[in-house]
Amino acid sequence: MSQTLIPHIDLTPLLAGDPARDETRQAIVDAACDSGFMTVGIAPSQLGLAADIHARLLRFFELDATHKQQLARHKFEPANRNVYRGYFPPQNEDPTWKEGIDLGPDVAHPERADTQSGDPLREPTPQPPESELSGWSADVATYYEAMESLGGVIAGALAEGLGMPRETLTRPFAHGNSTLRLIHYPERPAETLDAMPAVDGSGDTRRWLVGVPHCDNGFITLLWQDQVGGLQVRTPSGDWEEVPPRENALVLNFGRLLSDWSGGRIQATEHRIVGGTRSRHSIPFFFEPAVDAHIDTAGDGGYVYGDRLWERMQAFVEFQGVERVPRTEV
Repeated sequence: MSQTLIPHIDLTPLLAGDPARDETRQAIVDAACDSGFMTVGIAPSQLGLAADIHARLLRFFELDATHKQQLARHKFEPANRNVYRGYFPPQNEDPTWKEGIDLGPDVAHPERADTQSGDPLREPTPQPPESELSGWSADVATYYEAMESLGGVIAGALAEGLGMPRETLTRPFAHGNSTLRLIHYPERPAETLDAMPAVDGSGDTRRWLVGVPHCDNGFITLLWQDQVGGLQVRTPSGDWEEVPPRENALVLNFGRLLSDWSGGRIQATEHRIVGGTRSRHSIPFFFEPAVDAHIDTAGDGGYVYGDRLWERMQAFVEFQGVERVPRTEV
């Protein structure tokens, strides 16, 4: 597959206040309204991050199964209270083959931890103790804040490029409920691959579906992927196009929230993950507004973000069967 759909945009002018920022802003808007996907050039140092920040975050997967299970969601560890945040293991019964941990705003803003409402969307994030993973929580907080800031910059650029007041797209994120997710796609057991049709390649280059086709639910996704690759985007023709990894770059795509908000002008594009024979890691940051933010949409009066998010996330295997009810028992 050729690289024809996904543009690459250097964010330096936007971050530096360079005169070329208007061109950068327009390139982002064009990509948002055309493919809904782009790669953006930005080095960790431009965000005040260490060059090895991604490796630092991925140390989480060095924890043994017992320590990861202590952070698991209630669905996977009934003794735990956390429903929405925390660890999830690979699901054997589903083509999606990944483990990961979802981290909420309290990792960077402890004052946002909500222990009173009982709403899973607002619950505190379980984290490993410092004694088990020294420095990890501090790295998570630093990365979360950097992605949150970058999300605000992108939102402001979109608003200006679309001819609306900047605060229209930035205000709902003042107390946002964004999610930082660390993902590991393990090498799949041979017996599970034998039962699945390969999606592309042949012989040693065969790849299988390890992340089912989906659209993201939120506003903006800022994704780092390792050099293994495997991210593919569905083109208007129905084919799948590779989004190859780049050094000092993130993949930027838009979610269903922003598509709703823009009346479909901005594209929420379907994508998937293929692989199976090599371990793969990625780190998406889902830039999302407050749980109670009202999303105005044309014709139907809009909706409350948290309500629509909960409804839509039931399509993902790790959330299937989960109920949004207050949990008071341990």
